[in-house]
Amino acid sequence: MNPTSEPHAKPRRGISTLQLVVLTIAANALVILQGAFVRATGSGAGCGRHWPLCNGEVVPLSGGVHTAIEFTHRLLSLGVLILGAWLFARVWRMRRENPGLFAFTVAATVFLLIEAGLGALTVLWGLTGDNQSIERGLMVATHLVNSLLLVGSLAGVLLYARPRPPAWPLRLRGQGPLGTVLAIGLVGMLFLMFSGGIAAMGNTMFPSASLAEGIAADFDPDSHPLIRLRILHPIIGITVGIYLFLSLGTAWWIKPAPEGRVLAQGLLGVYLVQLGVGTLNLALLAPIVLQLLHLGLAVVSFFLLAALTVVLLAAPAKRSVRATAGARADPAMERT
Repeated sequence: MNPTSEPHAKPRRGISTLQLVVLTIAANALVILQGAFVRATGSGAGCGRHWPLCNGEVVPLSGGVHTAIEFTHRLLSLGVLILGAWLFARVWRMRRENPGLFAFTVAATVFLLIEAGLGALTVLWGLTGDNQSIERGLMVATHLVNSLLLVGSLAGVLLYARPRPPAWPLRLRGQGPLGTVLAIGLVGMLFLMFSGGIAAMGNTMFPSASLAEGIAADFDPDSHPLIRLRILHPIIGITVGIYLFLSLGTAWWIKPAPEGRVLAQGLLGVYLVQLGVGTLNLALLAPIVLQLLHLGLAVVSFFLLAALTVVLLAAPAKRSVRATAGARADPAMERT
């Protein structure tokens, strides 16, 4: 019998665990998008090289728009940390009755703390403002990858916070090529996000006057490394997209879990839209609105892929799925 998030718990007053998880996911997604807005507007240096203070003050009473944007981002990030601590404290009391929820909450907490640490180092090391170093590009890319790992962990938290969570522990053995197929997809999307961070920094620090000028700069051996590397992002995006189409079909054939079908269809739909938005973003020279939309779709895509991975690895083997479906159909056949 699968554990539930709160199987025999006394009725709670206030927010439920599931509602808290949804709120935490929404807040983290907002922080990720807000971080991209900070980068795109050049507001990362709005608080100088001070952290956790802002220009040496707890609450900056002076400064321009950039200071307001950066300080707002820090306030929301603090709110996310508080939500994360609240969620961890809630789940800690449920760790024995719902170990799957606890495991993914621990992972999400670790990535959340890393997220905060990377943000602090970005400021303290001066990787903001007009800094055009390759180190800044690598930091932005690493930060985005960690953001996806956090989102993927939260996808698992959401699944196990539901009244009917997947089985636990996940079936990592005896799955044939399923685990490998899914792992390659996850790694591919992480690599895509890393290249997206490099491309975003190249577009932000070295904007082009036209698409033709930008493409020419991509192949110019004298261009900055952040410019020359950004051409890899669309190539990786198309490659990962083709792999997802092929691998998800393979995964469904290996283990046709009913719940996984909806997630797979949603993932492919979102990824197709993401490719379209990415193409438009490239053609229009990366306006901020499209940058945020493109990143948001990437976050949703990885969330769906992570959720699909958990559902498929938790589901029974192919024969068991078909046997269960057949058993459910027998009573209906008998009645006819």
